[in-house]
Amino acid sequence: MTMTTLERKLFERAVTALVCALGHDEAAQNNADAETLTELRGHWVGDAEECVDKAMRLGLWGDNDA
Repeated sequence: MTMTTLERKLFERAVTALVCALGHDEAAQNNADAETLTELRGHWVGDAEECVDKAMRLGLWGDNDA
C-alpha cells in the first residue's frame, strides 16, 4: 500500500505526537514537577487530537462501514 502525501504527513505528525507523549509519560514516571509536565503535555495533546480528527475525516480511523 502506497501512502498519499496527505496520509504520509498525517502519519509523521501522529508518530511525532506519540514520541512526545512517551516523553511526557517518562517524565511523569520520574516525578517531574507539575510545570514541566504541563509544558510537555502542550507539545503533543493538541496535535494528537488534530491527527485523530483528520484521520476520521479521511476515513482512516473509526467505523467507516456504517
